[in-house]
Amino acid sequence: MAATGQSKAEKFSRWEVLVTNTKPSLPEMPHMAEDLAALELKLGEVRTLESRQEDLRSQARDLVARIRIAAQEGEKIRARLGANLRGKFGFESDVLVKYGFRPRQPLVRRRLKAKSDPANPQSPASTKV
Repeated sequence: MAATGQSKAEKFSRWEVLVTNTKPSLPEMPHMAEDLAALELKLGEVRTLESRQEDLRSQARDLVARIRIAAQEGEKIRARLGANLRGKFGFESDVLVKYGFRPRQPLVRRRLKAKSDPANPQSPASTKV
């Protein structure tokens, strides 16, 4: 039973079945020889292109991996340069923006107001020395 799907693989499989099974019967049907030869050539062309496509996919995967490694190494180098710049200018310096780094925001310390405890008159907030 022939494949009935419309995917490329199923179409090419049907072509191959047709070529393979028609060749032995070709002397009985010489009028099909030209079309059969053309289909066989197309099948060979398609198989060659599929092979090339797989080769290019493999190359693309390799390139993606190499790009990922190069990007990681580049980020490490950038981090080292940033550390040097922070060492030279300081972590909070606005000059870092010029080089593409965000300066650390200055730490704002807030004093906590001590609450007086009405139940305990000796609490630190109520005693004034």
